[in-house]
Amino acid sequence: MRKERIITYKKSLELENSIYIDVRTNSEYQEATIPGAVNIELLNDQQRKKIGTIYKKQSPKKAKLKGVELVSPKIPALIAEVNELAKSYDNLIMFCARGGLRSKSLAEFSDLAGIEVYRLEGGYKNYRHYIMHKLANYKFKAKIAVLHGNTGVGKTYILKEMEKMGANIVDLEGIANHRGSAFGSIGLNQPYNQKYFESLLWQELKNKDQQDGVIFVEAESRRVGHSVIPEFFYKKMKAGDDLLIKAKMAKRVDNIYLEYIKDIETNKENFRERVLESLTAIKKYLIKKAGKKNYFKLLDLAEKSNFKKLTKILLAEYYDPMYEHSQAKIDNYKIKIEAENIKHAAQEIVNFYGI
Repeated sequence: MRKERIITYKKSLELENSIYIDVRTNSEYQEATIPGAVNIELLNDQQRKKIGTIYKKQSPKKAKLKGVELVSPKIPALIAEVNELAKSYDNLIMFCARGGLRSKSLAEFSDLAGIEVYRLEGGYKNYRHYIMHKLANYKFKAKIAVLHGNTGVGKTYILKEMEKMGANIVDLEGIANHRGSAFGSIGLNQPYNQKYFESLLWQELKNKDQQDGVIFVEAESRRVGHSVIPEFFYKKMKAGDDLLIKAKMAKRVDNIYLEYIKDIETNKENFRERVLESLTAIKKYLIKKAGKKNYFKLLDLAEKSNFKKLTKILLAEYYDPMYEHSQAKIDNYKIKIEAENIKHAAQEIVNFYGI
């Protein structure tokens, strides 16, 4: 057997055409992983628990023997998966929770099959410490420009268009997998947790933070979905350029409807139930801002699937009063953009910054 190839995460970043292979259970992988990693599960949750119980109550040796018994039937399928990846990537980097037996086992099976792989030193735990250290000591090279504007003006759409035009953006809602409102998770999978959010944020900064450059973001509160924007990043946002995006009500309603249209058309009944749940969740705030009459009107519109009219009332009576107060605190917007046309608005910002 060849000498085992162990590599640190920092060193692994220098490898070209590489992929990380997370050999932990699928539930561990879903909770948080290295961005871009694929999951080749060595043991499932039940099997891992069984081995852990044997380890604690009997002995490490018996636990290892049980592991061999459980993994042996899977070896051909596991190696086939690794081999498929080897056809597309020059460097395969395996990791488990702490760089222990699980990644070591699959690495050795792969080596026996003639597939060279790396094993990540310290596993996911060391990777997580690396990310935490990087973010805790982060020094920006670029400045940040923040897009403000009432709900539905198209800030996210504008950012995406700007990215096509060569601007560096960080889509905070995208890396949180949440749209940042009471209705923000509708049509999306589970919002990402803090660990994965920070991993994705580091990835974005590593690739986009350039000396004397500009990173464009959308105005957000500290919490986006289940994630909290790190203090160093939030402070930079507060100290950055403020840009105001404006659009007429009809355009804003259309933007929001377009954002959810796939979910509406795919399963209108399920979408209606999610909207009703969200309205109920913010009932006391809606009544405080918009009054009981409007609250029950919103419920009725949701029941009738009249989502455009519902959106218009929500914007006018709930979201606009809430956000206009915070926007009024900013008295020095760098530019104010009319966003009736998303592409034109994006081009105007890009031109202003000479990108």
